[in-house]
Order: sequence, then C-alpha cells, then structure tokens
Amino acid sequence: MKIKTRDWILFAETFCAIILMEIVFRGFTLGFKPNGYLKTEICITALISLAVAGVFFFIRKLIPGKGGKIAHLVLMGVSTFMFAAQTVYYAIFETFFTTYSMLNSAQVIEFQDVIWANIWEEKLPILILFAICGISVRLMWKEKAEDENGQDAGKNKLIVLVMAAVICFVTSAGAFAISHREDENPTSPYQNLYTIGEIQGSVRCSGLMGAMGIDLWRLVFGFDPDIEEKQVFAEAKPDDNVISGLDLKALAEEEKDPVISSMHSYFGSIEPTEKNSKTGIFKGKNLIFITAESFTDFAVDPVHTPTLYKLQTEGYTFDNFYNPIWGVSTLDGEYVNLQGLVPKPGVWSMKESSSNYLPFTLGHRFGNLGYATKAYHNHSIYYYDRDLSHPNLGYEFKGQGREYSFEDTWPESDLEMMDKTVSDFLTPDENGEIQPFHVYYLTVSGHLNYNFYTNDMAIKNREAVQDMDLSENCKAYVAANIELDKAIELLIERLDEAGELENTVIAIAGDHYPYGLGAENISEFKGHDVDTAYEMYESTFLLWTPGMESEHTDKICSNMDILPTLSNMFGIEYDSRLFMGTDIFSDSEGFVLFKDKNWISEKGTRASLVGVDDEYVKAMDKKAMEMFNYSALVLEKDYYSYLKDYIE
Repeated sequence: MKIKTRDWILFAETFCAIILMEIVFRGFTLGFKPNGYLKTEICITALISLAVAGVFFFIRKLIPGKGGKIAHLVLMGVSTFMFAAQTVYYAIFETFFTTYSMLNSAQVIEFQDVIWANIWEEKLPILILFAICGISVRLMWKEKAEDENGQDAGKNKLIVLVMAAVICFVTSAGAFAISHREDENPTSPYQNLYTIGEIQGSVRCSGLMGAMGIDLWRLVFGFDPDIEEKQVFAEAKPDDNVISGLDLKALAEEEKDPVISSMHSYFGSIEPTEKNSKTGIFKGKNLIFITAESFTDFAVDPVHTPTLYKLQTEGYTFDNFYNPIWGVSTLDGEYVNLQGLVPKPGVWSMKESSSNYLPFTLGHRFGNLGYATKAYHNHSIYYYDRDLSHPNLGYEFKGQGREYSFEDTWPESDLEMMDKTVSDFLTPDENGEIQPFHVYYLTVSGHLNYNFYTNDMAIKNREAVQDMDLSENCKAYVAANIELDKAIELLIERLDEAGELENTVIAIAGDHYPYGLGAENISEFKGHDVDTAYEMYESTFLLWTPGMESEHTDKICSNMDILPTLSNMFGIEYDSRLFMGTDIFSDSEGFVLFKDKNWISEKGTRASLVGVDDEYVKAMDKKAMEMFNYSALVLEKDYYSYLKDYIE
C-alpha cells in the first residue's frame, strides 16, 4: 500500500513550519554571519528540523481523529511559544535560557515591565513566528482524514507511522554523523554539541529545537565532561601561594575515585603563583566589595560620577580588565567574582553551590579571622535563591525581604540601601570599638532598561545628564549609575565619620557589561564602532583605599581574577592552584575566558592568532576547555570538601 499524497503534504507542511521558524529565529538573534561552519550548522539544523517534523507527524497520525489534530496544534503552539520566548530573552540578555532556568522561572514576573517592553521591541519576529504557526495549524486542520469518516485504513496508518519513525531515525543519525567529527576549534559543532559549554553555541550549531533537546537530555541524564589524568605535577616553592601540606600528587595517587583523582592531578599540574610585592599590603584592613549591576568603565565620569572617578584615578587602574557575560547574567557574574571559577553551563551555579564546602570565599576567610562578614542586596534576597547561596558564602545576608524594606521603585536605590545598612557594621560595641568587617554589596540601580519612562533611577537623576552629548539610552545609563556614585559617596562619608575610612579598602566590579545597551550605544561611549567579540566586554575594576599612590597595570585580566588578587593583597592563606583566575599582580600569564570558549591572552585574541601560532592556539584552546570542565566538576563533586583536612 502506498503512502497517500496528503500524508506527504502534511509532513512537508510541518517541516516547512519548523524550519521557517528556525530561520526567522536565527535571523533575529544570532544572525547568519559566516564563521567557517555556517553550511554545516544549516545542514544540522535542517536535519534536526526534519526529525522534529517526523515526531510531530508521528503523533498526529498515531492519535485518531480530532485528538491527533489537537495534539499537533499543542505541539506547534508550544514550539512557537518557545521560539518567541527565546527571542525576547535573547533581546534582554543576549543569550538563551536553559531548561533548568525555565523550571525555576516563577520569579521572572518581578521583571514583567522589562519583559513587556522587549516583547514590543521584538514584535516583528514574534508576529512572523505565530503567523507561521497559524498557517501550519490552519492547513493541518483542513485536512480530511479517513478515520474521521469511519474509513480508517489500518495498513496505511501503520506504513505512515513507520515512515515517520524512519525519517526521525535517519535524519537524527545524519545530524549526529555530521556534527560528531572531532574538531578542536571551540566554535565547531563538535565542541558546542558534545563538550561542556553554553546553550548559545548549541543553538548556533543545531538550531533551537536541537539545542533545547540536548539541554533537556543533559539535565535529565547528566553530562560528564572530558577529563584526562595529568602526568606532570608542578612543584610548589616556599614563597608560593599554596596551602601548606596540601600534596595534590599524593592525593591523586591515593584516591580511588577516578574523577576525583583526575581533579587532584589537574590542579596539581597548575603552576602556583608566587607571593609578590602586593602580598599582604592590605592585611588587617576592612574590605567592602561591591558587585555593581551592569557597571563598566563608561559609568565613570569626572563630572557626573565624581566619586567613582576618584576611586578609579586615585586607586589601582586595570587598563586591560574584562568582564565577560555568562549564561545566567548577574548570578553567574557574582559566581565568578566571588568564587573565581567558570560557571557551569545549563544551571544556576551559585544556587547549586549552596550546600557545597566553600572555604576560599572572602566571607569565610575573613570570618575565620574574626571579622564581621555581612552582605546586602536592595532587591529581593530570594531572587535566584540567594537566601540559600549567600549565607553559604560566609555572609550574614540581608536585604529586601529580610530585615530591610526599600522604596517600591524599579530598580531600587543603591543610595537608600547604603543609607540604611552602613550602621549595621559601623556601630561601636559596648566598649566603643567597631569590629573589623568585610562587607559585600550587590547593587541594582544600574539595571536595564535604560530610558526615562520605566527606569526610576534614571528618571530620578535625569536632570544631571541633560548636558551630555549622548543618545537618550546612554544618558539614562549614566543617570542610573549616578545613584551608585551617590551611594559610594555616602559610604565614604559614613566610614570617615566612624573613623574607619583610612582602614578600609573599597573594591567595585560589575557583574557583566550593560547588555541593556546595544552595540550602537556602546560605540557612542567608545567613540568608534565597538568590536562585539572582545571590546564589548572591556570594563573596569575599582580598587582603592585612602592615601594610596595611584598605580596602573596593563596585564590582561578579568573578574575571574578578583578573588585570588584580593586574597593575596589581604595576606589571606589560599591555594592559587585551585582557582581558574589568578592574582593579577603575579607573574602568571594574563588570560581572559569567554562563555563561547573564546579567549584573550598576552599574545592577543584567539581570532588574531589563528594561522599564526597554531600550537599556541591549540594549547590555549585546551586550557579554556579544561577551565570549563574542571570548574563544572568542582561544583558537581563538591571538590573542596575532599581537601577539608588540609584547609581547616
């Protein structure tokens, strides 16, 4: 019995709808810029779209009558909603959400104003996507099926179902065969689909349907990154920043678990950094560390943000500091700032670390020295489950929803948070003494959207930026950061009044670049067309204490280097082999890693070195991959707990 023409037509219509949605989605998000693998990516996406169409067609024909039509409608509707939701998400965050994030997304309602604004901005692709879905469903619904007229041809149905199953198998196998050719290039389909990495790479290489399928598989069944046993161990010298008595080579030889043994071997192969001229220069001082929302170098201005400018010009200036964005925006930015590791793709790494042993965080290290360790946030402390993760970082964590209530604005005021919280750590005890303190702040005033009609902080400070020769979006960004500047100004005043200013270090770093500004806006600040591969992420790290001599360093560095750098400067015992970042002032090679495994080293960007020094590029690609792999394992295996006897 032959397969009827109407069945072929139904399958073709389903495939056309899916592939058209993939094309529209990619066109409005990642685009089709040639990258050496574009033809392969299109081929893989087409094959996966055929496989998905086969699944939809199979379900449609398996369920008789209107039930099959309804099932088809639901499948197409859910898929279209996914395409539309990911389009809006990308417009806000310049990445895609994972299944894990989707299952933990109830809190997203708090940002409904931002979401609705971006739905409006992305109305064209959304309308096109739903038009494709509507046409597909309409054509399917008009189909006259024999089983609705009581003429169900059982043999024909069986053949159709077998055909659909064969199409799924053959096209899936084809996509696997094409993508599974090993390739060390981090932009290749093999690296993005079969090794650890962010979902954005999977979307580029296999389309949204393929990427979400891979992500769901990994979430349900897990994913073991590639690891290898290191044979070469670095020798620790007496002046190295290592934990005394921690012999990783001996631990590797004794460990029965092969994964943990390989981790001991990997970290044991890392060359430790030496103590240097900056070791212990801040020892005994207080530390206030601020992760500032969307903070970057062009938030610093001598006229409009004079306090931030003071810190930048009178403190340490890091001329080649980068702040890459990761898959979970602010939360991953915090994770990098506070733990010096690469966030594990596909999950909320900070939340997942909530029950892990984290001995090297500043909260725990200062707490062990008898400091008061407190953390504050002016948005909900329950967002991203920070009420679980931040106490585990070693802080007494307070903010909106716990001991404090801030004015109902969006975003909330950093100045108000500072005004209400500084007395919590600057109030003398019964003996008139202030306990040494390490305080962590997570700010929110610099949050998108950058405009003068939905951003209350930009509106509040609008008059102060009217003289700037910038677009409205750029002015709004500066206006929002004026609130941060006022907060730091008040902090310095209160520290001075309490007699603690001279004994306090202030450190400020962003969580990510201001992705609420487009490339054209950032180009305004830069004064030229910005390079979106690398220059977009250039930023600043403010590190200042009163009376210090200003100093520049041109070493390539990033926010992954903050934790080991501060640990060294405060004379805190730590093991420089156990982080992915390194002490900026050490003699280690500068290295900046990005979420797509791209990188910058002291020899240049990965793009600029291709074909020039292939062996070096391969070595750095391997380094980048290992940073992803072993960071994920540190999180998954609670690795530091295996070293507990040596750390405490």
